[in-house]
Amino acid sequence: MTSTLLSLANIEKRFGELRAVNGVSLDIRENEFFALLGASGSGKTTLLRMLAGFDMPSSGHILLDGHDISQVPPNHRPVNLMFQSYALFPHMTVAQNIAYGLEMEKLPRTEINERVDEMLSTIQLTHLAERKPEQLSGGQRQRVALGRALVKRPRLLLLDEPLGALDKKLRGEMQLELKHIQNTFGITFIVVTHDQEEALVMADRIAILKDGELLQCGSPHEIYEYPVNRFAADFIGVMNFLPARVDSGALRAVNGSRIAAPLPADLKPGDNALAAVRPERLRLGVADADNCLNGRISAMAYHGLDLHLHLETPVSPHPVMVRLTADAAEGHPFSVGEEVSVGWSARDTRVFTA
Repeated sequence: MTSTLLSLANIEKRFGELRAVNGVSLDIRENEFFALLGASGSGKTTLLRMLAGFDMPSSGHILLDGHDISQVPPNHRPVNLMFQSYALFPHMTVAQNIAYGLEMEKLPRTEINERVDEMLSTIQLTHLAERKPEQLSGGQRQRVALGRALVKRPRLLLLDEPLGALDKKLRGEMQLELKHIQNTFGITFIVVTHDQEEALVMADRIAILKDGELLQCGSPHEIYEYPVNRFAADFIGVMNFLPARVDSGALRAVNGSRIAAPLPADLKPGDNALAAVRPERLRLGVADADNCLNGRISAMAYHGLDLHLHLETPVSPHPVMVRLTADAAEGHPFSVGEEVSVGWSARDTRVFTA
């Protein structure tokens, strides 16, 4: 079992009457890639600034290797922060940018050169060592900023929306590159992002923040497959929500049809509820499935790898989305207005209080 590197104990940050972070407690492990995920205003950046030492907690404790660093200034913490803007020195070469932090520590020149050369090799920029930032692509500048942060060998690396300035294709490539570099160095990474896909791809564990509070923490699989409430279910990926009501131990849709699903213990007869199912869990023409639904195609969206069908159904005022793989859609020329049947398993249905 990997040991705990960082512990947050009931951390709060208040700005006047506003609680930007409200009672967050977390344990983050050695060599873990951890994501703080949330919408704008969720408190994730404020929390990151407290970890870096730029803001001090109003209450609570931050323990690093068992030592309380809550009130320690940033330059005395074994922590580095990589900014979204990268903040490279435009007048310095790639090698000089990476060496800057080591020079500020007044390390011997031979050690600085060795560590810079090693870092250039790791981030695959040895051949560009003498170029200036303006001569680099966005992905290359991102790697320089990462190399500059890692060359000091921090116990903890904080990344604030590190891929936000990149285009979609390059962002996908750099997600895997970041994960590879983190594995290579074995340094704990904490990344702040609002991009759910980014968090799912890179992180070992994800913490979802909402209104300054910790909503859920778990592996990408746990967060995606077992959200704790409607907000978490809706925030990660795409989810279909079907209004329902508990009736004699069963879940009934608005048209009276039964929805087969495991019911939470706190739901009782007469309670309003929401049945939730992911679009990829719906299958075409499955007559013997636990749940069956007929609908009319109101819109289609082709994404290359998959096809999204939007169905008008009697069980929801909103279209139900079905995500079909290219293989499943092969040979079926769907059209708007067509009637289709879909089915899904009871075990793929999550139920939340309305």
